Amino acid sequence: MSHLRRFIRLPVLLLHLLLAVLATLALGRRDPSGLPTPRFRRVIMAWYRGLCRILGVRIHVSGRPVEGPVLMVANHVSWLDIPVIGAHAPAGFLSKSEVRHWPVIGWLARFNATLFIRRGEHGAAEAVTRAMAGQLGRGGTVLVFPEGTTTDGTTVRRFHHRLFAAARRAGCPVQPVALRYHLRPDGRPGAAPFVGGEHFLRHALRILGEPGLEVDLIFSPPLAAAQREPRALAREAQAAVARGVCGGE
Repeated sequence: MSHLRRFIRLPVLLLHLLLAVLATLALGRRDPSGLPTPRFRRVIMAWYRGLCRILGVRIHVSGRPVEGPVLMVANHVSWLDIPVIGAHAPAGFLSKSEVRHWPVIGWLARFNATLFIRRGEHGAAEAVTRAMAGQLGRGGTVLVFPEGTTTDGTTVRRFHHRLFAAARRAGCPVQPVALRYHLRPDGRPGAAPFVGGEHFLRHALRILGEPGLEVDLIFSPPLAAAQREPRALAREAQAAVARGVCGGE
């Protein structure tokens, strides 16, 4: 059955990717602040929802995303996290710099107000923090994965605190967001986790062959960032996300 699912879903997925290109060419406008227009943002969110349906991902949402400028922080399990969150929150994402050069995907990401960071480069964190604060200050929403890597989704690693300074500089709140992918009947993680250096294409094909995935998307109440140290914000946000991942919210 998995081969049949791939056979059916893959052409639909390619058509959906073509739709993203056409929609971006036709509607990919920016407002005077340099952010995607509200109309284009709605198109982006609708496209993410369509992508999740094609991949068989069913999303159960708790809470609501904060309106207006907000720094969202989430645990990181998979590349699926981006369409799952993007389907319900008008966020630009922080991504590794390599994505900028991916065929088609990198081009689309730039239109979606994605910010890029060069990991390991001297001064990279400070530069991207300034860019994030600027985007937040213009009224945008930015989502980051402060763990800095993916996990199997059953635990939450320590949140790196440096990027939290962007919220303090912009004077906007921080909203913790938890992603809880449902486990297999035997208690093991399902197909969603993208860990251990697995090749993206191999993982994507495995997702296409799955009968379906379910994920809980939990928007926790926002945390005030004004006059607060990034380390304290990071600890509080991590605790909130961990409660969601462990089923406490």
